[in-house]
Order: sequence, then structure tokens, then C-alpha cells
Amino acid sequence: MNVDVMLKEGMKMVNKKYVELLWAGKYDKYEKGEKIPIEKPNLPFQVVETVNKPRIKGGFTAPLFPEDQWPKDYPKDWKNLLIWGDNKLVMSSLIKQGWAGRINLIYIDPPFYTGADFTVRTKLGDESIEKEPSIIERRAYNDTWSGGIASYLKYMYERLGLMRELLAENGSIYVHLDWHVGHYVKVMMDEIFGYENFRNEIVWSYTGAGQTPKYFPRKHDNILWYTKNNDYVFNIENLRVQYKKSNIAAGKTSFTGRKSEKYLLELDQRGKIIEDWWADIATIGYVHSEILDFTTQKPEALLKRIILASSNPGDIVADFFCGSGTTLAVAEKLGRRWVGCDLSKFAIQVTRKRLLDIHNSKELMEE
Repeated sequence: MNVDVMLKEGMKMVNKKYVELLWAGKYDKYEKGEKIPIEKPNLPFQVVETVNKPRIKGGFTAPLFPEDQWPKDYPKDWKNLLIWGDNKLVMSSLIKQGWAGRINLIYIDPPFYTGADFTVRTKLGDESIEKEPSIIERRAYNDTWSGGIASYLKYMYERLGLMRELLAENGSIYVHLDWHVGHYVKVMMDEIFGYENFRNEIVWSYTGAGQTPKYFPRKHDNILWYTKNNDYVFNIENLRVQYKKSNIAAGKTSFTGRKSEKYLLELDQRGKIIEDWWADIATIGYVHSEILDFTTQKPEALLKRIILASSNPGDIVADFFCGSGTTLAVAEKLGRRWVGCDLSKFAIQVTRKRLLDIHNSKELMEE
């Protein structure tokens, strides 16, 4: 798809090779067609805690990956980063501090434009607890939602632009959304990353209770996958799902060609290569061992597939809406380096505990 869109601003004509999404206020200070600069303050990070070896009862335990087992090219002085703060400020500071082009894989699960706030609801024993958002979180809420869809799109536009700068030349970004804003963000990402760098719209399909009198129950999310360039990491060969039991029992499967010729295919014992429709991964509600009572938590199997597909051991994986820390936990188990941040202090605390629990249990994942 190569569409010429002519934008007229006074007597000036600007030729663009993509379709652009416009919203109220996008060009308040700039001309249409002009690249909108994103302010990049450089704020110092304050180190609150450095965890080299997690504390356990009775002393210390060894790290998850002892140095002699670290992945190839994994710098010995590297420290993973868990950052509490507004991801726009965090990312702009990382760029100013030399991180541009260093991150191999970014996965984000941003707000879906549901009007959700930053109130934390959890349980302590049998008692329900509700924590009101902090002043910082209230400000972020206003910036994101107060102007309706236009505020949300501005919020995402700035952050996706920063993520592109942070992404390595062979890097990938996966943006997890649903029906609320997926179509808007797709057009926005075509502008920021380039239509030609769009790889897949992955449909994560699931099931569960739900009865709706006026529409079909909504039981899927969309994950938009873009790359920085045409030369990118992609390890599809070893990503497989098992064939149906009926096909396995027969040992073969068949299909009919255009000329009604019937073909027989030998089944690959490793299973079938994964397609862009994922129905084999259950939502977190069915994975009881992982549940942390965090509203937006995603199952580890989902992130494992993405990380294995688009990164190699030792690569840097980032999640700038880290929530309960699923991306970081899976990256840790798979021998990837990671950077994560969230504006919610509760999310940071949940993630920190989760990461330490991985070390204590020595819970690794196989490639």
C-alpha cells in the first residue's frame, strides 16, 4: 500500500507517502505535515535499591544465572533496570543517556482507552483494600483521559515515537490492544514506524464466561507487531503448536488443491508452525499458579512466545507499562536482559517481589 496524501496548509502542499491519523490538537503548534518534535528532558535516575543477590531466610542465594552460565555477549557489568516513574520521562531520559538504538524488543500492554483509573484494588487476607491514586498518578490520569480520545492518542503518539528511537535496528515492537483503539493505533504506527515495517496483526483468542444481549461476546485481543527495519530477529522455526489429536493419530493430514487434487502431508513431529491467530494460550484466570490479583496481568506463555520469536539470549527486552511484571519475569527466565517501568508504585512492588521469587525458586524456562 503506497498512498499519496496531499495536505494543504495555506499555500503549502506537503506530499506524504502514508495515510495519517489526525486528532483534535495534534498540530496546535505546528503545520500539518511537519514532523512534531517530542520534548526529551534528561532526568537523573535515583537508585533506590541494587539487588545483586536476592535476600532469603538464612542469608543469600546465588543469582539465577551464575556468571559462567550467562548468555553469550551478556556484559558482566550489566544490571537490569526496574524504574518507577512516568514512562515518557523515563524513555526520554534513557535516550539522552545513550540508550537510543539499544533495545532489541519492546512489548507494551498500554491502557485500552477504557477510562480506567490508577486506583489499586487488592486483598490482604480476607479484607479488600482500595488505594487511591497518588498526585502523580492523578496528573497522569488527567493527561491521558481528560480530553477524550484526542488526549489518549496524543499520549500514545509521544510514547511510541520515543520507543522507535530506543529500538535497535534489528528490533521489534509488539503493542497489545483490543477493539477500543486498536484501529487508531495501527494507523498511528504506520506513520511512526512505516507501513512497510508492519509485520502482523496477531489475534490472541480466548474463551470464558460472558453473555451479551446486543453484540457477540468479545473474546480476543490484537497485538500489532512492527519492526524498525526490514532486517530483524525472527525465530519462527522452533515455535510450534501441537497438531490436533485426530491428525496425530492418523500420522498425516490432507487438503484439496484448486484442481481437486488431494495432497497428503507428513506431520512434522515438532508440531505446526505458529500462525497469526493464537487460540492455544489461556487467559491468566486459567493459570492459577501465576495469578497475582493484578487487573491487567497477562499469562507468561503469551510473553514467552513473543520473546522467543523476536529476541535472542542476552538481548535487551523492555516493557514501559510493566504492570505486574510478566514481560520482565519471562525475560529473566529466558536469559534476556530487561528494562521495565511503571507509574504505579504498587506495580513496581508487585514486580520486584515477583522477580525475587524467580531467583529464590530457580524457575527457568526452556527455549
